Amino acid sequence: MSSHKKTLMISVLPFPAAVRNDMSVKYEDHHFIWVPMLNDGNADTFPDLLTYTDMLKDIVTREHVTGVVSRLDLETLVHAALSEEFPHIFGPTVESCFLAIHKFYSRTVLDLNPIPCEALDLDSPTIEEDADLALQRVGLPAFLKPGLGTGSEAVCKINKKEELLPTILRIKMTLTEASFNPHNPSIHLLRNFVARYIDTKKYPLALRQVVVLEKYVDVKKKVTVDGYVNNGKINHLLTIESVYWPSRWDNVAGLYHPCRATTQVKTDIVKTFVEVVERMTALGFDNQVLHGEFFVKSSGEPSLVEVNVGRMGLSHLHACLSQGDPVRLQLQLVSGEGVHPLRVGERPVFLGYIVPRSSGPARDYINFDKVDEISQEQGVRVVVKVGRNDHITMLGQGGGLGDYVARVVVEGLSYEDSMEKFKLFSERMLKKQEWFAWL
Repeated sequence: MSSHKKTLMISVLPFPAAVRNDMSVKYEDHHFIWVPMLNDGNADTFPDLLTYTDMLKDIVTREHVTGVVSRLDLETLVHAALSEEFPHIFGPTVESCFLAIHKFYSRTVLDLNPIPCEALDLDSPTIEEDADLALQRVGLPAFLKPGLGTGSEAVCKINKKEELLPTILRIKMTLTEASFNPHNPSIHLLRNFVARYIDTKKYPLALRQVVVLEKYVDVKKKVTVDGYVNNGKINHLLTIESVYWPSRWDNVAGLYHPCRATTQVKTDIVKTFVEVVERMTALGFDNQVLHGEFFVKSSGEPSLVEVNVGRMGLSHLHACLSQGDPVRLQLQLVSGEGVHPLRVGERPVFLGYIVPRSSGPARDYINFDKVDEISQEQGVRVVVKVGRNDHITMLGQGGGLGDYVARVVVEGLSYEDSMEKFKLFSERMLKKQEWFAWL
């Protein structure tokens, strides 16, 4: 055991026992330490992110941990704190990760060509006047979204002035009263952590609960770029297209490779991605994976949506590779090892998500027997994240991806044929028509 690397696994979402066992076998050179999750189930023990981080610091010291792996953006923030506290832990700085998580600072600090946006302090006694002034500056239509978050949750389109204040108040209520949400964490969870690790004079809104109002973008398509930074060098891995149903532009369906954008558009997006990441590396982002999401405007110009850090495994990247393993890549980055090359294949791949549109028992939502049938078809893989006895909670709001319950990989087909195949599979897997993404 002494020759194994002791790797701390941080997650706010559960790792099923089967996944833990598979990882222990596949990456046998690592001794994984599965720490408690930061969620509602242990809120009494870990009331905020700083308390949770301090607990992990004790484990790193006591267990002589050599590396830390984070699964999503919030955990990567903790990983960054541990990297700052322990010189032998490879990883990014807290500041560089916080700028990715905080959507106002992503826009105003990382974005080289930011669209008009305003931050609104939800606790301001003049929130109504503040909102009116912000709308005058940004204009209609506009997007409103939480200042902290990922997964396109609680993102709302504002078409007229009368919609703005009620939407702001609704988001405020959600962030104030709701239980812990890994995709839209309340600043109350992060405030003590931020006070310790972030220069709040440099970033005065870091301690405030804010929403971001920004100019609506006339979107032609959305493209995601995956990459990583290793010892200060930025590496591009994959450019992939987000898939939407034409009848429901707010309803993400999945991802398709190869991206169908023109060569020039893809070149421009990768260039913009590198420029954004260069700003992050200047602030200490290193030895970690990340991906950037971009709108392609009607003019063909890319516009940054957000940057996500961590994202262990990146299921869409894994599905498109002809060589390499993204989990192994992340283990190599956080262990300070040499990185083995990853190679993206040329075979078309569609990765479709089954997103919960109601809450309740999983067996009332998914036809598990049909899942087994579909999995037998050639060129198709189905990965279900929930079991028959699990309970599904609908996380997505406003049509966002939120947390999916299953993903379907279709290989070797055109974009149009892949969409039809996924539609057919969804009809067979889901028990109610109103849960279909394209309605």
